[in-house]
Amino acid sequence: MVTNTFQTHLRAWLCFFLSSLLVFAVGYTHYGKMIAQPVLHQSNHWWEAWRFRDGHVIEGSRAHVYYRSSDMKAQGQLVAAEADRVLRTFEQEYNFTPTRPVPVFLFPDRESLQNHFSWSHAQSATGVYFSGSIYLLNPEIWYRGFPRADENPQEWAQLFREKGPLVHEVAHLYLDRVTGGNYPLWYTEAFAQWVEYDQLGYEWVVPANRLNDRALYSYDDLRNRFDQLDNQALAYRQSFLLVRHMVEEQGEDKLDHLHRLLGRGIPFETAWEQIYGETAAESHRRWLE
Repeated sequence: MVTNTFQTHLRAWLCFFLSSLLVFAVGYTHYGKMIAQPVLHQSNHWWEAWRFRDGHVIEGSRAHVYYRSSDMKAQGQLVAAEADRVLRTFEQEYNFTPTRPVPVFLFPDRESLQNHFSWSHAQSATGVYFSGSIYLLNPEIWYRGFPRADENPQEWAQLFREKGPLVHEVAHLYLDRVTGGNYPLWYTEAFAQWVEYDQLGYEWVVPANRLNDRALYSYDDLRNRFDQLDNQALAYRQSFLLVRHMVEEQGEDKLDHLHRLLGRGIPFETAWEQIYGETAAESHRRWLE
């Protein structure tokens, strides 16, 4: 007799094998990636669900929240409610409705999140988007102002809405789905920050990314070496401010048009120039002025 756990594990590996075969068959092109993306996302969901097989899941209407320890139930319920709210907002503002509930995986501490991704102890994050899934660190770990979720759920939910990374990560999910992954790293981080700013009024400003007392990165730096730049806070800040400048100057509708072109497989630099009438490098140079 085949157990349900074994069936799930087998299904995950089979889906991964088939998706890899599909990419190979159609070629590593934008069209090929667009075809393979739903399969890759589903296989990642199955694989992660199997890794959380000894835990628990809260099934909301738009998101399924997975957590391992029963003492995370209160946090999981509040995260599920907020995920449903955020995804409903994306439905209304971006006409984005995922075909399946979005998987969200909740980690109790930094070490468990680091181990999950095989990160070094120096590497950390409050939220991660990867291959159709969202991964969140317990907010009670990264912000001392959080009360216990089971003692003060209303305050916890409000703080998580204002300070949590969920809007940022859902923005990554949205952009990945509508463009088939056809974007540079600097742009997805810029767009996710723009959505946070637009919906929450939040900007990530720290001493390391203030612009007035340091040399700024060139557009070539942002485009080709974004994740290798020494001052990641500055790289994120510059990218966000460039996109905010373009929205304030020419309107948010042009971002939607840009995403549609990217979804058709048009290269990012070409699509940007078609929408804005200048290259992204020229837009960056004008913003610096």
